[in-house]
Amino acid sequence: MALYEGIALIQEKQAVVLDLGTDYTKFGFTGEAAPRCIVRSEFWCAATRRYRRVHDYQTADELYDNLVHMLHLLYFRHVLVNPKERKVVVVESLLTPTLFRETLAKVLFTHYEVSGVVWADSPRLCALTLGTPVALIVSIGAKEAEVAAVVHSCVVLHAMESQPLGAHAIHAELRRLLDEDNDATLDLPDLVIEDIKVKTCFVGSRSRAQQWEAARAARDVQFACGERGRLRVSGATRERAAEVLFARDNELASLPDIVLQCIMRCPIDARRALAENVLVTGGTASLPGLRARLAQELRHLVTRPPYASRLHVREFKFHGAPAQDSAAAWLGGALLGAGEAGAARATPRDVYARARRLRDWRERLMADFSTVPEWDHMAAVLTCYVAYNNR
Repeated sequence: MALYEGIALIQEKQAVVLDLGTDYTKFGFTGEAAPRCIVRSEFWCAATRRYRRVHDYQTADELYDNLVHMLHLLYFRHVLVNPKERKVVVVESLLTPTLFRETLAKVLFTHYEVSGVVWADSPRLCALTLGTPVALIVSIGAKEAEVAAVVHSCVVLHAMESQPLGAHAIHAELRRLLDEDNDATLDLPDLVIEDIKVKTCFVGSRSRAQQWEAARAARDVQFACGERGRLRVSGATRERAAEVLFARDNELASLPDIVLQCIMRCPIDARRALAENVLVTGGTASLPGLRARLAQELRHLVTRPPYASRLHVREFKFHGAPAQDSAAAWLGGALLGAGEAGAARATPRDVYARARRLRDWRERLMADFSTVPEWDHMAAVLTCYVAYNNR
């Protein structure tokens, strides 16, 4: 055996980073600047002779089969590695259902027999890529928009906000507007709607959004749609499709509102730093004009009730992600897995075999601090501090 082959057998191989999103999955190796592949979260189902989405399931058994097929596609078609030889860094949301987490762990440990898995939450991974102690992560995913505050590598759990203001909400509004433009029920597939959104739609400024009813803010375009011919996409449709993110109601559930509510629930001494370190991630973050419009809405709403009397912040600054907007959390997972601390946090296969379950994030945080001798006193002080900030 050659010398370099012996060294290769001794050294531990690079771990893989898995970000299994609702619409798209990012997969690659730790220590790299970008994923090896960004593919749709679907696979070819031989039984039904059609593509099936991973998140389309009714029972745990269906989810198990979906994950087995999806991971087989990733391991053996896109990166061509043996899953037994490499650890896995799983990037997930703090709001991931317990059934999905435990089923994914079962597939990784029992079916593919990986040696270890690191479970990492996306807000802290996104903040890791910035190198700042305080960051406000606004993640606009496929179904939901989540806002989380990261203060010194800790997520302020009671301040997290989430609303169904993701890419699917924009797609539904765009589908309705296209039907109005063409005076017919087009019933376009999701891929066509997404293609139209990416190629034609943008987010206008706040002043232009108030004027679109009086005059068109953008010119009309003709979009080629295969057998359907050319579709008319009006200028108003191009701007109004993303207005669903900023539409306010009596519940104050718009995207700017949940950002301000998250900051308002955080400790007072961290609010200004959070407002000056905002990172917008997710595929929808690439929509032209989104950050500028969000900044305008935040500066306007913070001077109105109920925020003017409780939130004394007037300046908002945004970071640019060091990777693609949709892969910021994946990049944080690649950085985490490349260091020694990431490998130390991995759950070995033998440990999982004894317990057969995963602790949720709340249990994990409580377990980390419950061993401190002054824990009872710290918990009492923290309870009073949270009550003071939320008064």
